[in-house]
Amino acid sequence: MEQGFVDWIKLSHLQSLGIPKEVFFTIVIFLGIVGCYFMIRPVTFILMSIKSERLLNYLLSGLSFIVIFFIVVLLIGEIELLTYQLFKVTLQALALFGLLLCVVHLIKTVFLMRKKA
Repeated sequence: MEQGFVDWIKLSHLQSLGIPKEVFFTIVIFLGIVGCYFMIRPVTFILMSIKSERLLNYLLSGLSFIVIFFIVVLLIGEIELLTYQLFKVTLQALALFGLLLCVVHLIKTVFLMRKKA
């Protein structure tokens, strides 16, 4: 039987040591954010070195929209089926927008190459 991460840690042992589960989850989430930062950092350096501002803007706008989406969900206070459906549509719309940006960039690149030739 597969055990989850939380079952593996034994939260009851942490609570007996005086560490509430909220603090434990905060530490795990913080470490996850730090890990993501160090994984994404080389990608941003590469994008900045090739001067791909459009892709950086896309990534930041998508991240900002997702963060705002979750803030609104937190303020509403209820997570319903509609919330999951809206999140699914949000991710699909971001993917479609990214694909559209790639197509536009590809078309511009092809036209620039034709003009140089």
